Amino acid sequence: MGGMSLNTIFGCLLAVALVILGLHNLSHTLFAPETAHHDDHHGEELSLNEKIAASYAYYVEIEDAGGTGPDDPIEVFDLGLALANADPARGESSFKQKCQSCHSIEQGGANGIGPALWDTVGATKAGHDGFRYSGALSGVGGEWTYQSLNDWLKNPSGYVSGTSMAFAGLNRDSERANVIAYLSTKSVDAPPFPAAMDMAIEPAEDVSAE
Repeated sequence: MGGMSLNTIFGCLLAVALVILGLHNLSHTLFAPETAHHDDHHGEELSLNEKIAASYAYYVEIEDAGGTGPDDPIEVFDLGLALANADPARGESSFKQKCQSCHSIEQGGANGIGPALWDTVGATKAGHDGFRYSGALSGVGGEWTYQSLNDWLKNPSGYVSGTSMAFAGLNRDSERANVIAYLSTKSVDAPPFPAAMDMAIEPAEDVSAE
């Protein structure tokens, strides 16, 4: 009877040991890191998801954040081209919707919440008679060129920190160009629009040894 009890106890201990060993092997199979198979990729650089997959048996795939690579084109806003294609009539419509409540634009128009904008293109900044400008804008100096008007209308507070003009700006390039083109029709002797940028790229000279 004693022998049977010892055999039973030994059998139970052996069974427990086998169960623990089995769980260990199962855990190792599920969660152990895998070695990256460089031969399968023939030396190619692994993506972020492939690197994670090679290190962890369980992972959540993430999206590539993208970004601009060395060969990706860089978008450049061509003000000259935008003004060449601008529609002053559309600019007038935008002006009436978003600017007219604070500014008059007709010749002889009175100042309102903002200064009258007749003859603005090429005029001195903060130079309209009879309007009290903020100290921030008064200290900028220079003239309202097409470029400075573009920067101002895109983000007034970004262009002149501390300006009292409570306007978020015109974010769309085409709308901004339309408004500037309209302002030019309401300016005496407005300068011509800037030329469009020359986007042609000369081919690189072959300097390799012959």
